[in-house]
Amino acid sequence: MRRLKLLGVLVLVLFILLILLPALIVRGCDGPAPPKVEVEPYHVKVWDHRAEELVEMPLSQYLLGVVAAEMPADFHIEALKAQAIVARTYTITRLRQHGGQGCDQNPHADICTDSTHCQAWVSQEEAMAKWPFFRQNANWSKIQRAVADTQGQVVTHEGNFIDAVYHSTCGGTTENSEDVYTNMIPYLRAVPCGYCTHSPRITETVRLSVQDVADKLGEDYEDLKLDILDKTESGRIISIDVGSQILRGLEFRTRLDLKSSKISILEERDVISFTTTGYGHAVGMCQYGADGMARQGYSAEEILAHYYTGIQVQRVKLEE
Repeated sequence: MRRLKLLGVLVLVLFILLILLPALIVRGCDGPAPPKVEVEPYHVKVWDHRAEELVEMPLSQYLLGVVAAEMPADFHIEALKAQAIVARTYTITRLRQHGGQGCDQNPHADICTDSTHCQAWVSQEEAMAKWPFFRQNANWSKIQRAVADTQGQVVTHEGNFIDAVYHSTCGGTTENSEDVYTNMIPYLRAVPCGYCTHSPRITETVRLSVQDVADKLGEDYEDLKLDILDKTESGRIISIDVGSQILRGLEFRTRLDLKSSKISILEERDVISFTTTGYGHAVGMCQYGADGMARQGYSAEEILAHYYTGIQVQRVKLEE
């Protein structure tokens, strides 16, 4: 009997030493548990500017449509992931239910489908219709992977969501925010980009009659002039005197429906030729540059760190 008691005590001691004690030590080394983040439903109210109707959908469904509309499906998966992350960040900052600014295209909308105002968006059916039949399922699966693999990932700067603006093709360098818009934003700095040379929008020449140019700029034919007053280091127009008014480069480009404000101007008798470099405002992420970087082995996080200065890619708890 005494031997049985001693054997029982020995077994109990061994159990404590071999099972309970190591478990307690490991748990103590883990540090404090991370704070619990309340999961909130994220739904997006989207103004479809083509159908002129307001539709509501889960954030994940909306992001699938943005990635499908904003980037070619044959881009590298890491570029598509980068697009998903910036699209998610851009969207969250505009959700009215979470204090965002919303979209002024419709008083109840968070965002619209007009790419010149917010972000482009297409339904799954619309996306598939523009792809070859034999690539439809593979392309959609690839876009689903880009959104799913980055679930909850957003871009922040000093703890705050960034204004995650992006464009198609910078053509050699992106631009400082204040040179394109008016306000200086610390994470929207000009950075070199030698990765978008495969873009079909690297250069384009548009020829307009002098009368067309005057009409588009709101000038009299006799008063029209095109005197560039200020340029960025890369050659984009910051301001230009067109006769009776001085325009910012972005507005000048928009009025003439040009692809970029990096413009070479050739004035002939009755025709003016505008040769542009790049496509878009050139602030933030260059989409073709993201694809070029991805094909050289860069990850989505590395791509974003290149185009947005001093940022962090963080994962927040979202119900998408």
